[in-house]
Amino acid sequence: MVTKNPDQIFYYSLSETSMGWIGIAGNEKGLRRLILPERTKEGILAELNRYFKSSIKLIPADEQFFSIIEKIKEYFTGKRTLFKEEEINLDDYTIFQKNVLLKTRAIPYGVTRTYRWIAEQAGYPRAYRAVGGVMRINPIPLIIPCHRVIGSYGKLTGFSATGGIALKRSMLQLEGIPTRDLHHGNKRK
Repeated sequence: MVTKNPDQIFYYSLSETSMGWIGIAGNEKGLRRLILPERTKEGILAELNRYFKSSIKLIPADEQFFSIIEKIKEYFTGKRTLFKEEEINLDDYTIFQKNVLLKTRAIPYGVTRTYRWIAEQAGYPRAYRAVGGVMRINPIPLIIPCHRVIGSYGKLTGFSATGGIALKRSMLQLEGIPTRDLHHGNKRK
């Protein structure tokens, strides 16, 4: 049954990049979900269905996402690509979460920042662990570049996308960020 409430309808597209399949979804309010490269198209579609509630209707719409998908494909080939113009939909997030995600979105290509820096910029200087929690639920990685957020002293901590820290390291390397000095850190330190 198709609902007439536009908030209950999201459009999506799946596409293959040089690093695997991606999925993107949104509505007239903006992008709502980006799934970073995974091995299979079916895995991406399953993840989109898990993310959206069963009451949400997902409709394929490749033409709607053509431009952003082309930019994502370019990114994964190592081309400097900026994602500043895309509208995003953070309707279901708290004020704190939105603030953290928007501060993260402002991190320039090829630059890293720490969880502490994001917390300070968001106006919550002691909430760096909470910032990590927000990064974990970032619905639009790459558009909101949580891969550019690292722990204190260059620790590569946390990355919830399939591929984990290895994918985070690869994405930083694509942007020309030297990762040999970055190390996988213990989250509890």
